[in-house]
Amino acid sequence: MKRIILGSLSAVILSSLAPSVFASEEVAAINLQGSRTIGNELPPITLVQLAYQGYFKDLGIPSHGGLIAAFVSKQVDAETLVRTAIAKGRLSPETLNNQEYLNIVSTDLHSLMSH
Repeated sequence: MKRIILGSLSAVILSSLAPSVFASEEVAAINLQGSRTIGNELPPITLVQLAYQGYFKDLGIPSHGGLIAAFVSKQVDAETLVRTAIAKGRLSPETLNNQEYLNIVSTDLHSLMSH
């Protein structure tokens, strides 16, 4: 009788673990796609978030609404943010030559205006 109970209990525990493992793998895959990391660089969305939160204020990049206003008035663009991140040691200088990275940063900056 104990064997049946232990066997049933083990089966229930194992069956409840499997969906959570698959769910966490699915979430991890979504997070990887959402962050759009290119190589070992800082993901473009993270760069934009850092700028929005004021991480680059000491280098002249405004935060929050000021960043959005600077982007709209073309005082700040993707290249400006990348150059600032390079100056802070967060990106390698080669990132300036990565048009895909710059395009994603620009897209992420545009998305700030819709929030």
